[in-house]
Amino acid sequence: MAGFCKTCNAPAPAGSGFCPSCGSAVETAAAAPGYVAAPPKKSGSTLKIVLIVIAVVVVLGVAGVAILGYAGYRALHTAGNSFSMGKGADVSDADLGVSIYPGAVRSADGGMRMNLANNLVVSATYTTSDSASDVVSYYQGKLGAGATSMQIGRVTTVALATATGDGRDSVSVTVTSQTNGGTRIMIQHTKTQKP
Repeated sequence: MAGFCKTCNAPAPAGSGFCPSCGSAVETAAAAPGYVAAPPKKSGSTLKIVLIVIAVVVVLGVAGVAILGYAGYRALHTAGNSFSMGKGADVSDADLGVSIYPGAVRSADGGMRMNLANNLVVSATYTTSDSASDVVSYYQGKLGAGATSMQIGRVTTVALATATGDGRDSVSVTVTSQTNGGTRIMIQHTKTQKP
């Protein structure tokens, strides 16, 4: 707040300490004692609640994944169960349930073998330079009149499922026409035995 010089009565700016006209010392009025409003407290309680909820959800999610992983591990490693894929998969051509297309070459890492709860699933992948229509005709002849066929775009699946008193047996052959002119063949044989 601006005041006046007591010597020359000229206005003196607040906080300057000296009069700009005569140079004499100017007393500054002391502020009247009073209460200063305290700044409002910042409430972090909403943020704390949100962070606690997020932490609880994350902990429960991690625990759920760990429990499912352990259950899957135990189920897979009980007596008689096994799983292998890629180069380590022990898949013979006889396991596939249908003969291999003549001249087809097996992919080194395209095999899978799973034995789980009385179910045996075996698959292997092959390639050939023959046309997809020749391969489809071959497998339709091998699987017989009971086989079903379905084509979507460049992919054709020929499948045959049979049921016996001991279980179920199905063979599925998926033939894909490759863009480079070759044909990819994926054979999957599933055998289910009653316990």
